[in-house]
Amino acid sequence: MKRFIKRLLKFSVFLIIPFLALLVLYVKMDPFKVIKSYDSFYDANKNVWVALNKDFVSTTTFIKNSKHTNYNSFIFGNSRSVFYQIDDWKKYLEPGSKCFHFDAALESLWALNKKIVFIDKHGFNLDNVLIVLDHSIIAQDKPRSGHLLITSPPLVNNSNLLEFHKTFFFAFLSPDFFYAYMDFKQSDELKPYMKKSGLLTDLPQQYDITTNEIRLEHFENLIKEERYYTPELLSLFYDRDSLTQSHSPQNILAAQKKLFENIQSIFQKHNSKVKVIISPLYDQMKLNESDLIYLKDTFGEDNVFDFSGINEFTNDYRNYYEISHYRPHVARKILEIVYE
Repeated sequence: MKRFIKRLLKFSVFLIIPFLALLVLYVKMDPFKVIKSYDSFYDANKNVWVALNKDFVSTTTFIKNSKHTNYNSFIFGNSRSVFYQIDDWKKYLEPGSKCFHFDAALESLWALNKKIVFIDKHGFNLDNVLIVLDHSIIAQDKPRSGHLLITSPPLVNNSNLLEFHKTFFFAFLSPDFFYAYMDFKQSDELKPYMKKSGLLTDLPQQYDITTNEIRLEHFENLIKEERYYTPELLSLFYDRDSLTQSHSPQNILAAQKKLFENIQSIFQKHNSKVKVIISPLYDQMKLNESDLIYLKDTFGEDNVFDFSGINEFTNDYRNYYEISHYRPHVARKILEIVYE
């Protein structure tokens, strides 16, 4: 028995040492920027980016900035909300409004509610609110998993802190990321296979740390030069049905209603000026009519604007970067319609 225990301990040591070495390497490199403190999560001088958790980026940036900026106006939504640019929105707000883009990749209704609760809890006003919704946000009434989607700990009173960091550490150890990241660190070259995973990218982007706003001016420049819509990209824009199709069945059920009611109660507390936009998506699927009626009953008939389905925006592929994200000029026109 003693001999067995000694062998077991020796074997355990052989496992623990590599594990600790990888842990030290992970902490030192901090590839996902979730351990150390950064002046900005996005460095304009770097040509290659590791995909970050935008929920964490938005929350951490808000906490840091809120020490010296008294925000009172917020844009919420998933990555599609990014293209509602602050400079365009501020034209319709009171002079001096302090705006923050509190978005997250593949945002869920559950996490959106947490953000609004967090802002209210920490004493900030919600004078103006723009919520950019779509079917996918409404359907998600539970927290998301995965290192790019897990909720930032401060939004849940750090109750998921251990799970949060465990998720990122194991994402670092995943063969696809670990090999590609270490190869890049050694070669200082972004190779084609690295981009395919979506975990590393050289997409040029501009970032405003005060508003937490990302801009993709590189894409707009390529479009102006007629170099963006290549045959390969155009092949992604599939034909749609000429008849209107709706999401079915209804998505706003008991769980979603509870979240929406909590959100609206906070808006009422702050006398918020709220506008809810249903995004015009390339798939031209119309939001379920029952869901739309509920949103109008909850936030007010004049505050909910449905651009889903077949319309002037969704008919033209040139209004999209790809089949998921519409361009800033579309968001600009929608703001004009909404605030008229």
